Amino acid sequence: MAKQHTTKVLMVLIAMLVALGTMLLACSSAPAGNEIQAKAGQEFTITIESNATTGYQWQLAQTPNESIVKFVKSDYKAPQNGRIGQGGEEVWTFKAVVKGTAQISMKYVRSWEKDVAPAKTQTYTVVVK
Repeated sequence: MAKQHTTKVLMVLIAMLVALGTMLLACSSAPAGNEIQAKAGQEFTITIESNATTGYQWQLAQTPNESIVKFVKSDYKAPQNGRIGQGGEEVWTFKAVVKGTAQISMKYVRSWEKDVAPAKTQTYTVVVK
């Protein structure tokens, strides 16, 4: 009986460690302090967690200053394990145009829901050198 209890406790601890590791990996995908440094003419990406199966997707909350930063494309990358309903990530590609600082503001929304606050927001400061 004590052995079964110990096994259950270990299983719960392992599950918690896996969940913590997943959260830490998700946090490390965003630039530290949400500041991105790029050289003029260089493309850069922002990778952010997303789950297309929920209907949510990331959108630009407002167009960044296009004289400094231009949007190039975005792609959804599903998880490789093939589990239904599991989230993946969106990879947004931008191009640094000229020296300066610009904001990239994003919102996590369902396109058909109007007048509803975003589930999440994220803002990045891009410094082009």
